Amino acid sequence: MKEIDLETWERKDIFNLYYQFDIPQISLCTPLEVTKVYNFAESKGLSFYFCLSHVFYTALLKIEEFMIRSINGKIVVEDGKFANLCVMKQGEDIFKIVNSKYYPDIEKFCKETKKKMQSQKTFLEPMPSGARKSQVIAYMSCTPWFEFSHITHPQDVQRNSFIPHISFDKMKINEKCQRWVNVSIQVNHAAIDGSLIGKLLDEVKSIINNL
Repeated sequence: MKEIDLETWERKDIFNLYYQFDIPQISLCTPLEVTKVYNFAESKGLSFYFCLSHVFYTALLKIEEFMIRSINGKIVVEDGKFANLCVMKQGEDIFKIVNSKYYPDIEKFCKETKKKMQSQKTFLEPMPSGARKSQVIAYMSCTPWFEFSHITHPQDVQRNSFIPHISFDKMKINEKCQRWVNVSIQVNHAAIDGSLIGKLLDEVKSIINNL
């Protein structure tokens, strides 16, 4: 974790403006081809949702602005160590929130997250001892039952909420047998703007192409 010097930060004026807003979050939705993610998951016997989440977690960690957090009045770049996913086991109607450790290896991440999901009995378990909530890379969720073109997420103390929210909708298959999802990305505008979201999506597509 490193503290940002707000006086010398090139984003200072943008931050100072939007950080004062009651609701500084912006949210957008964009289509993403995920054929290679689906095929990779199928070939390895892994969860497509977990695989796509890992792609985004990995991309987010490569762009430090997405790890900006507000901690005790200081603006810092946090160390991303945890994944936070909404999950629902087959046959159940109530979702749980799983805090899983992030692993660079996608197969290990998916398998360890599945173990955590299967063993978790409560809606939400506390973070591991010594861990910080701010170390969560992003809040991830999906709505595999329907498509969406926009979505917003609950926020606590919205001005200080910097952890990105990312959601996927129901997968679509076009006439070329390509698979697509709509991806919703909600971030704090004090730290993130459209160009950085574009950079993130380019990184996501690069990771997918290299699966």
